[in-house]
Formats: sequence, C-alpha cells, structure tokens
Amino acid sequence: MYRQLVALWLIALMGASGVYGSCKATVSSFSTQDATILTQLAHVAELTLQCSNSAQPSLFAEFPCGKVVPVAKVGDSKYQVSWVEDIKQGSSGNVQVRLFDEDGYANVRKAQRDGDKVSSVKSLLDITVPTKSAYKGPWIKAELLAAFLVGGVAYFAFTTKSKVQA
Repeated sequence: MYRQLVALWLIALMGASGVYGSCKATVSSFSTQDATILTQLAHVAELTLQCSNSAQPSLFAEFPCGKVVPVAKVGDSKYQVSWVEDIKQGSSGNVQVRLFDEDGYANVRKAQRDGDKVSSVKSLLDITVPTKSAYKGPWIKAELLAAFLVGGVAYFAFTTKSKVQA
C-alpha cells in the first residue's frame, strides 16, 4: 500500500513539473535585409534548448498571428523556426513566439476545434525573437531625380538664352 502511494505521488509530481522539467532557450535570429524587389520578408530564429532533464522534445511554434507551425530540429538541442510577412506589415522589433511540445500542440488543436482561446493553453516556453526591418529602397527614385535635374537644366538654359538675346 505504501509503495502504491509513493508511486502515485511520484507520477503526480512528474505531471505537475512537466515531462521536460524547466527549459531555457538562447535565441539568435536573421531577417531579410534588402526588400527592394521582394514582396515578403523572411525571418529565421535559431534556438538552443536546454531542458533540466536533457530531453530533446519535438516542438511547435505559435506566432502572434495565431499560426502554429512545426519547429525544425537542426542539431543537438538546436532548433529552427521561420516565417514570412508582407513588406507593408513588416517592422523591426520583438516577436513573441510560444513553443509547445507534442502534448501542448494536441491541447492547442483541441482548443482550436472547440473554439476556445489558444492563449489559455500553457506553453512549454515563450521566447522573444528580435527582428529587423529591411531596406525598401531610396525615398526618391533615380528616374524622378533625373527628370527634375533635366527640367532644372532646361529652365536655366532657356532663361540664360533669353537674357543673352535680349
């Protein structure tokens, strides 16, 4: 009887602390730098995950727009997630990304099916990904500047010619 109580208590303790214990992540990111001929900006976040019990779970990421995507495992405890956004909506700053393990992802899908708020589902880890805006080209196009220059030179030439002839 005593063994059963201890086993039940240990199972409850493991369930309360989570399968993976506490996890910490270090994040590095990359964003598209030149968007002069693009229609969308790409962002890539690479994270190194360290869980207290050395587990390497399969991860899923939820972005602020509500989209949930799988996270690619690229090495030992290294993961990568990427997303794109329209240039007009893209800006620099920090993006909050919620990470879920397989059980958390199942709870997210259940919340979506039931019409509940996904924000009520507990995430494994929340990370902040710094993003940068991309160069979108000069404020004034070269063709417009050339047209104004030609107009200025023509005006100067005609006014000088009329002064000389008068």
